[in-house]
Amino acid sequence: MRGDMGAQEPAFAMRERVACGAIIIELHGELDILAEQELGPRVDALTERGRADIVIDLRRVTFLDASGLRLLLRARHRMLCRGGRLRVVRGVPRVSRVMRVSGVDAAFDIVDAFPPPAPAAPAVPSVQLVQTEFAAAEEPGPRDGSVA
Repeated sequence: MRGDMGAQEPAFAMRERVACGAIIIELHGELDILAEQELGPRVDALTERGRADIVIDLRRVTFLDASGLRLLLRARHRMLCRGGRLRVVRGVPRVSRVMRVSGVDAAFDIVDAFPPPAPAAPAVPSVQLVQTEFAAAEEPGPRDGSVA
């Protein structure tokens, strides 16, 4: 917790939303033991649903320690037990490094963004109008108007 002239405000936050049929859990700030204790029950409630599709967005996480890793691993375990799907949006380099060095990154389906950027529409070739002049073709046969 950070203090400013006696006021206490948490160094972490969590927001939930739904996008593309998935529950997005956006985590912000420092994922430490205090965050795990406060946010754990909320994450547990969201991962309670069977066959859910959950995305944990780490892009706004500034600090991650063993307690934060435990929170992520518990969410993963709960989703696996319930037949759900869990993806993690890659965090800042410091957070990604902690996950990589601890060896837990391989346990997660890590994506760069969610929802994923829409694929670019295929380029439509430009249409060029071509003006063509047609000359009346002469048909073979007599020119005097008689029928052969």
